[in-house]
Amino acid sequence: MTTTSRYFIKTSFICFGLGIICGIWQYGHYVFQWSAPSTLIMAHTHIILVGGVINMIIGVATWFFPRSKKGYRFYDPQLMWIMYWVLLFATLGRFYFEIIAGYQIDRNMLIPGFWAALLQMVTLSIIFFQLWDRIRSKGSYIREIRGENF
Repeated sequence: MTTTSRYFIKTSFICFGLGIICGIWQYGHYVFQWSAPSTLIMAHTHIILVGGVINMIIGVATWFFPRSKKGYRFYDPQLMWIMYWVLLFATLGRFYFEIIAGYQIDRNMLIPGFWAALLQMVTLSIIFFQLWDRIRSKGSYIREIRGENF
């Protein structure tokens, strides 16, 4: 397992933990009238889906799928490492601004959250492009060349 895939997977665990805490906070808000920002549902959904699920998928994909052919110019391990950090800060930044905006009832606080979301989208696009060539099936490809149909 590469260092990058370990970081993606561990980050997903941390984000799942944040999501669970947000879920308890939401439940307490409805049951015990705990104070909660109006944007808590948005922050909870985002940290579970992007922070937890997407990071887990990327971590497992970089771990399980075979490396690209030597010399493949589109996969760059250093770029993946940089994209990990960009995605981490964009995800946590978006989560932070969603929580803060709900407490201050200030839609202007959602503007940095929007830019963090846009940064997430661009970063995830680059990561998916980096992983695209690694997703291939060795056995099926060989059988397809022989003319087998499944």
